[in-house]
Amino acid sequence: MKFKHSDIEIPREDPFRNCKLNRQPNAIILTQIVQNYSDSFVLSINGEWGTGKTTFMKMWAAYLKQQEITSIYFNAWENDFISDPMIALLGELQQLKTSKTAKTLNSILDIGSKIAIKAIPTLTKGIVKHYCGNELAEAAKDALKAGAEIFKTEVIEYENKKNKLVTFKEELSSFIEKSVPNKPLIFIVDELDRCRPDYAVEVLEKIKHFFSIKGIVFVLSIDKEQLSNSIRGHYGSDRINAEEYLRRFIDVEYLLPEPDVESYCKYLYEYFNFQGFLENRDRYQHSEFRSDPERLLKCAKEIIKAKNLSLRQIEKLFVHTRLVLSSCSSNHYIFPQLTFILIYIRSIDPKFYLQIINQQLSIQEIADHIPQIFPTTMFQEPSQYTQKASLWGLADLFYCYAQSFERTGHPLKIISHGQTQSENRLTFNIDYVDNTKLATAIIHYYQIYQGAGWSHIIKAINLLNSITETE
Repeated sequence: MKFKHSDIEIPREDPFRNCKLNRQPNAIILTQIVQNYSDSFVLSINGEWGTGKTTFMKMWAAYLKQQEITSIYFNAWENDFISDPMIALLGELQQLKTSKTAKTLNSILDIGSKIAIKAIPTLTKGIVKHYCGNELAEAAKDALKAGAEIFKTEVIEYENKKNKLVTFKEELSSFIEKSVPNKPLIFIVDELDRCRPDYAVEVLEKIKHFFSIKGIVFVLSIDKEQLSNSIRGHYGSDRINAEEYLRRFIDVEYLLPEPDVESYCKYLYEYFNFQGFLENRDRYQHSEFRSDPERLLKCAKEIIKAKNLSLRQIEKLFVHTRLVLSSCSSNHYIFPQLTFILIYIRSIDPKFYLQIINQQLSIQEIADHIPQIFPTTMFQEPSQYTQKASLWGLADLFYCYAQSFERTGHPLKIISHGQTQSENRLTFNIDYVDNTKLATAIIHYYQIYQGAGWSHIIKAINLLNSITETE
């Protein structure tokens, strides 16, 4: 049984075969962009953390190779332990080395090393000894003298480094021309926004100053907001206009479209084998259980869309929900909408979750707090012909909460019954849902659940039950 999502397999012959987000059209568009603008430029692909950027970048890199377009995939985050990103960037070029280009590459590495070396002011052993002793005046004098010599050397080296930089770019252009006949070379830099701030900024600076030559297109896969935070952190000021800073490096911005939530939820439902529990023969013998798969998926989609959750957040919610089901029996009521709602509340507002399961709140307090977690539009049905799973999940919550008090000697009355259905009333105020529909849903649950409670579900959500399901 799977409780963790493995990396998606990317077949060489069909890189997007296992893509569940329909992102191959985006790869085709991006390929056209980088092919038609072969002059040096930097393209950013922007998307929030957890939206599947890395998987997409790997698929696109494989797609480029399938199209016989030379590309390099470089995960900056995995390499930020290296002090100077120049080493890593040049190191990646060795993938292109052949017997014909080896000499040129060695020349590039030799020149690059000379440019990248920074003059580090050092004091002689005697000066260090003075610093450790009491001759501070002599130490200061020696330090000034050493600093002046370093400054003089740096001025002399300034012109040499300028000339070396020109030679470096000429050699690099020659290497690319020989190595990549079908230009440009697509150099993908992934997860830059996750690097330590100083490394992220240095990567940008090195790309701009050393690699801005015809024939190389850099593609930065980033969360622009997070990278902007890294820039501000590097310079130690919130007043820096990080977006304007990034515009110095990025020529074209591409916003990765939001994922198709419905397709992704369906994929996770199948990947984690929800049907193995929800649709097994024993449960399908009970008519009241047959709608559980649809109710779960509908509620999940409504919450995900309302809260704009990332793919990573969605996956964690589905994993936890599947764990809950694995410790339930086939004849258990699993309250599918409520279970997903409670798991989400537990992840986003654990204090409120504990107050609910420990019966520390009144029904009114629960109703008043819900809008602090969910947008109230999530529970509002656009027409009389639609039914929001979230509204029924809310009814589940109020029913089960009231039911949890039945054996305490202090039962909660949440419905005031009238002569007709339209006269049924809630005993608490809740102005963001249709009161008649909510009351009808709660009464319906009293009728079909016949006193069933949520104790087994709460224990399962808290991972206190044994796993009973087997493959």
